[in-house]
Amino acid sequence: MTVSKRTNMDIVTFKELFIPMNRLLYGQALRMLRDPIEAEDVVQDIYVRLWERRSELIGIDNPQAYAVTMLKNRCLNLVNSKRFTEDLEGLQIANEPLSDSLELRDRVGAVMNLIGELPDRQRQVIVMHDVDGCPKEEIERVTGLSADNVRQLLSRARRFIRNHFSKDLN
Repeated sequence: MTVSKRTNMDIVTFKELFIPMNRLLYGQALRMLRDPIEAEDVVQDIYVRLWERRSELIGIDNPQAYAVTMLKNRCLNLVNSKRFTEDLEGLQIANEPLSDSLELRDRVGAVMNLIGELPDRQRQVIVMHDVDGCPKEEIERVTGLSADNVRQLLSRARRFIRNHFSKDLN
């Protein structure tokens, strides 16, 4: 079923399209995360994100592929985040004190906070591209923005983060 003539997806259509994917999404998350509780949490998070983006889902030709891609990206981000955190916790290069690794963790948190301060479109594009791992073509399709607009929004968002992040360090 494809949703193409509406401006916003209603609850009935959303349920018809996405609820039957629950087993598929859970199985995919479980294989990637190897933790049933975490897999359930990720699937729930994906459903919330899909619902929040329901107006953007109208033009999606393959809702299942879109949902699975979102889920895989979210799982990969979690796995990489865990590895990053574990690396930080175990990090103690040469004579560097442990406080340096905690400072690095604080810097990552500061960047995430700055992303939260971005204007809606910039935040949407940078989250889709740099956090969810969506290719620019998919962002263009989902948001209806041109390639130049996506590139410009990414550039502005990154510049904002760079400028404010360097100020926070001083």
